[in-house]
Amino acid sequence: MPPESPSAVLFDMDGTLLDSEPLWLIAETNTMQVMGCDWDQNDQEHCLGGPVVRVVAYMRSKLSTRAADQFDNSWVEAYLMAQVLNQYGRGDIPWMPGARDLVASARALNLPLALVTNSPRAIVEGAHRGIIADLGYDPFGVLVVGDEVGNTKPHPEPFQTAATRLGATPNDCLAVEDSPTGVLAAIAAGCHVIAIEHLALLTEFSAASRIKSLAGHSFDSLWKLATTN
Repeated sequence: MPPESPSAVLFDMDGTLLDSEPLWLIAETNTMQVMGCDWDQNDQEHCLGGPVVRVVAYMRSKLSTRAADQFDNSWVEAYLMAQVLNQYGRGDIPWMPGARDLVASARALNLPLALVTNSPRAIVEGAHRGIIADLGYDPFGVLVVGDEVGNTKPHPEPFQTAATRLGATPNDCLAVEDSPTGVLAAIAAGCHVIAIEHLALLTEFSAASRIKSLAGHSFDSLWKLATTN
């Protein structure tokens, strides 16, 4: 039986807490245009949740043989990351609906939070600073980022690492995700999972409780949904 409340909550970042997926779409589109290829929301959805190495591999798979020879993995990753950083630096990134109030409520509950993302440290740091500036404090006890783990999502390691660093076990944690990649990782780690159907339909994940938005939810309501699924 799970406890009455989670020991910790493990949040994905892009598309779960922050409305940053449109920025990734711009950056990905710009990158592909430079290489002479189109990119649309279907491509973004295919890559949703990363990691960056998988996005780069998919981008290069769409190129002509000549373009693929010209733009190797290192070039594509460097250009894409520069484009993402440029988009992130244009201003504050909006919260997803309900996310700010939910994160802020954890402080009064003494509920440990972690940020668990496939995005690399260079991308996460700017977004993290914006969250701190907005709330006036750092809500996260732990940040687990994509270029600092041995295995990225969909491997369970990022969620297992976050839980361990917070002194919790994954099966006592609530994980909140919005991508198939992230949901797979959280389920494999043994977390109780809330799957937000933001860009991708997540109907194939019977072990996760699906919602459309965090708006109107509390940690109590999310935990009840996740543990009675």
